[in-house]
Amino acid sequence: MAEAAKAEAAKERAAKGQASKGQASKGQASKGQASKGQAARAAKGARTSSPDADTYAPFGASGVASDSSAATAHARAAADGTAPPEIEDVEVTANVRRPAGPFLHPDRPVARGDWSSRSPASPAPAPRSGRSRWLASAVMRVGDIPIRAVYGIGAAIVTGIVVVLIFMLFGGDAPSEPVRVDPVQAGGPAATSAAPKPTPIAVPPVPAARAMTVFPGTGTPIAAYTVDRTSGISYAQYGAPWVKTSRDPFAFAQKAGPSKQSQALIGSAPVPVAVRSTPATFADFRKLAAKAAKWTLRYQPAGAKFTWTVSQQARYNPGWLLGYKVSYVQGGKKHSSQAYVMVISTARKKPAMLFANVPDTRKALYRDLNMLFWTARAI
Repeated sequence: MAEAAKAEAAKERAAKGQASKGQASKGQASKGQASKGQAARAAKGARTSSPDADTYAPFGASGVASDSSAATAHARAAADGTAPPEIEDVEVTANVRRPAGPFLHPDRPVARGDWSSRSPASPAPAPRSGRSRWLASAVMRVGDIPIRAVYGIGAAIVTGIVVVLIFMLFGGDAPSEPVRVDPVQAGGPAATSAAPKPTPIAVPPVPAARAMTVFPGTGTPIAAYTVDRTSGISYAQYGAPWVKTSRDPFAFAQKAGPSKQSQALIGSAPVPVAVRSTPATFADFRKLAAKAAKWTLRYQPAGAKFTWTVSQQARYNPGWLLGYKVSYVQGGKKHSSQAYVMVISTARKKPAMLFANVPDTRKALYRDLNMLFWTARAI
């Protein structure tokens, strides 16, 4: 019984051992199948990821064959339960002829566009010459100049060109020497002799003192008094034949007679000559009165003979009175005029001047000269 029991137990152990071996064999078989599946998938992935191997297989497929052999060896070792053979890390390079294309140079940037339309043998653009580069640079710099500066430079250039053209066109048109033509030969009237220039009036030195002559007659009645606030003086204003008038540079004026050649004139104004300094003495006023008298000669005929008739102090204010007589020929006849020039100190910047002139054609008005001296004063 005991032996039978032991024999039975030994059979059971043997049966369990065989069962465990079978299960181990099945496990190894399943592992081998799994390894085969993994190898197949790896081979398929290698073919899928490497388009060059499928496309250019005739030129070199050794790389793909080596990968397939290694996968098969791994699968068999897994099925037999043995260790897979060691594979040396050997780099296999296929001698493949690669076609021209942009994908052969991944390290270079690929230009956009259709590569199929470009020829690999198309010539590169020729480099620009130095003159072309200079011209392009000059054009770019001109574009940076403000438009106002461009207009200004253009206008200056045009102006210079116009000036040069004018000189070129008209520079040779120098006037020739004038040709004298005899009026008789030219068919015109005989030339008359040029009129002689009038001789200026010569003025002798001013006498230090000469009393005024009192003219006979009653003179012209005084109608009112002229108040010349511009000059700063007042004096007698006569009735007919005197009338008011305007005459530059006088502030107030009176005249008697229609014609200027035989017209009497009275006028007042600030001294019309330069005054360097305010007169302080009678000698200063006499010098200033002499300048004013010379200024009044513009109202006398040219070439007249001059004679001093009066040189004395003013009656009411600091000042000086000068009288003169001019003799001249008019209309073939000898004539003369009596004139008075009085300079009076006023509160204005310049002293006042009172001027009166009466021709010999109106001798009845000589007495009016005396009355002006007697009535003139500062205001």
